[in-house]
Amino acid sequence: MSRAPARAVPARMGHTALILGDQLMRDNPALDGADRVLLIEARAPLRRVRTHRRRAHLVFSAMRHFAAEHDHAEHVRADSFAEVLRDRRDVVCAEPNRTGARASLARLGVRFVPSNQFLGGFDDWVEGRRRLLMEDFYRDQRRRLGVLLDEDGEPEGGRWNFDEENRKPPRAGLLAPEPWRPAEDDIDAQVRRDLDALRDVELWGEDGPRAVAATPAEAEAALHAFVERRLPEFGPWQDAMVDGDHVLFHSQLSAPLNLGLLAPLRAVRAAEDAYRRGAAPLASVEGFVRQIIGWREYVWGMYRRRRDRGNALGAHHALPPAFWGHQTGWHCLDTVVRGVEEDAYANHIERLMVLGNILLLAGVEPWAAVRWFQGAFIDGAEWVMAPNAAGMALYADGGEMMSKPYAAGGNYINKMSTFCGGCRYSPNVRTGADACPVTALYWDFVDRNQARLSGNRRMRQPLRTLARLDDMDAVRARAQAARAELG
Repeated sequence: MSRAPARAVPARMGHTALILGDQLMRDNPALDGADRVLLIEARAPLRRVRTHRRRAHLVFSAMRHFAAEHDHAEHVRADSFAEVLRDRRDVVCAEPNRTGARASLARLGVRFVPSNQFLGGFDDWVEGRRRLLMEDFYRDQRRRLGVLLDEDGEPEGGRWNFDEENRKPPRAGLLAPEPWRPAEDDIDAQVRRDLDALRDVELWGEDGPRAVAATPAEAEAALHAFVERRLPEFGPWQDAMVDGDHVLFHSQLSAPLNLGLLAPLRAVRAAEDAYRRGAAPLASVEGFVRQIIGWREYVWGMYRRRRDRGNALGAHHALPPAFWGHQTGWHCLDTVVRGVEEDAYANHIERLMVLGNILLLAGVEPWAAVRWFQGAFIDGAEWVMAPNAAGMALYADGGEMMSKPYAAGGNYINKMSTFCGGCRYSPNVRTGADACPVTALYWDFVDRNQARLSGNRRMRQPLRTLARLDDMDAVRARAQAARAELG
């Protein structure tokens, strides 16, 4: 265990505020009444989940920037939290985001206070409800928080949802402004040296300049740049996938939001203000607002509600080597994984309809997928990835979050991306040498799970189509070959 240079501290009167690496709010409730601030940079979590180097760099940089701002901060580098906390008394922490962290810190005697990292409202909303649809929760949030409402309390534009305007497929020559990037400092340089010196941790992915905010000031600059330069076009192209640019018009604010560097309502109000002053269209602003006060808060609520590791489709395959960089020859998958390897990022539709879709179709065990998403992405966190990867993408909860599996063949990827133009396979072919592996896996998936999905009315059309296919033996053979190609 090593420590940062000692600082003068006052006579001990209050408690020690333990500030976790994903709770870097400058108004963290644990700070109230504290006379000492403690941040623990532990290596054990990097062994529990194989982590992208850029994610480790961001979290450690953000923690060290937090410590540098506090005169009474103690920054400790150790193997584990237990190593530091076992002899400490009167340690207070905002309630941890990860279920396992909550249990382990409680065993070490840490006291919890309610966190202010989320907007709340989910627990009251869920009371007495039989269906937990995100759309219903989102509308309740809009009303509760007074977001994008007119003078009569009705949704701006007369509609709650502008999804139909926000699903444009990519077109040739689609270009987005360069995303905001921070300037690294001496803290980043030291983090890079310390990561280079690690010998008992295997990090994944490439190093490179830090691409997202590590301080509140940087997060504010990133928010401003997004609102002014990319928000106006965000809505129409939010589901588009373009070969060579996976940021497009996305905000890249999820990491600072998840680390507590940016308050969610601050981001929402900035976007709403852009609409009010005529700087961004309603459809784009509504789509962004939906992601934060709708989807993000809903995912947080669903994570806390559902603690078991469901596997409704009985998926049992291991995570394939393709997700660690093994080349498959599938242009969509190879391109997206290569992007993740380079900078720990993929936009939300690449995550869902390329990565998550292929994991679903290939029958990969849901929590193996969760751990990969958690460690591979710059904004990875268990509370995010468990509902999104296991619940939404892999249908592991059997429909609690999604009314049908988010399964699709190559034609969807062809419609919403430019990937298929650079691929040797034909998205609308399911058998033979030119068959798209995603298309073959899709029909194999529907075939394998038809008994489980037969009662789902939203699967009736695919099941009727399946019944008319007379080449399923060849489809199954192509699907088996596709699994082999995944490594």
